[in-house]
Amino acid sequence: NEYCAKIEMWTAGVVTVGKKGTLIAEVRAESVVVKGGEIKGPVTSRGSVILDKGSRVFGNITAPSLSIVESQHVVGMIVTGPRAAELLAEIEAAVVSKPPPPQVKSGPPAKVA
Repeated sequence: NEYCAKIEMWTAGVVTVGKKGTLIAEVRAESVVVKGGEIKGPVTSRGSVILDKGSRVFGNITAPSLSIVESQHVVGMIVTGPRAAELLAEIEAAVVSKPPPPQVKSGPPAKVA
């Protein structure tokens, strides 16, 4: 893409990514609009997330409302609704609190006669 930014984006305003834009960031904003560009990273919005035609998001989306226009690409988990942020926190806490899987100890290789 023609325009590319690699940052952490935290704002009380609106984040807009244009048709030729690529934003590589963790985005936290009041609302997010992607107008044919792409975001690579998680998106958390206190308001709406709007993905116009041709938009791409490679990361989880958490927002009270999500609008997707035809032929978008979203690779990630979507958590939406009035309690979206709470639900995401519960999901992340559950994943973190799970014990790691048991490790399999291997012995010497078996002999085949």
